[in-house]
Amino acid sequence: MKKIVLIITLSIVVTIPLLSQTIKEISPEEGYQMLKQPSTYLVDVRSIAEYVFVGHPEMASNTPLLFWSEMEQKLTPNKNFIQDISSKFEEKDVLIFICRSGGRSMGAANLAYKAGFLHVFSIKAGFEGEKDEKGYRTVDGWKNRNLPYTYQLKKELVYHPQKSSKGSMNKKRG
Repeated sequence: MKKIVLIITLSIVVTIPLLSQTIKEISPEEGYQMLKQPSTYLVDVRSIAEYVFVGHPEMASNTPLLFWSEMEQKLTPNKNFIQDISSKFEEKDVLIFICRSGGRSMGAANLAYKAGFLHVFSIKAGFEGEKDEKGYRTVDGWKNRNLPYTYQLKKELVYHPQKSSKGSMNKKRG
């Protein structure tokens, strides 16, 4: 009986930290280095307009956490976010989320983690970085750290709702 209690107690002690894992924020440089590893992907969760018009990391797949609604003049939730992510990536993949300045990417990473993706990270300061004393986004961020970014749109990386098949992102990056 004591062995059973000990086994149950050890199971709980080992499991609790796994269930309460906090999402790790990483620097843009750390994220860029991690992308050199197999099955590691950068997911840009900004709106389609931000991805297209502000630019994006060259290897970033766009899956918006929020959509811009012209009718409502505000951002509205992507109700299929987890389904969209699941159609592109495997739960065992390493997913690095990025947004404008770090808030949405942390939210997206938490949602993905709760949905079963265990290797998730958020880029601290996002793509554009934090605001300077004049209100411009010039502090930190992927773009301000001179990491590779583009305005070019690649068909396989642009957001396609519900059209991606599982494993489609697992092609060799060039």
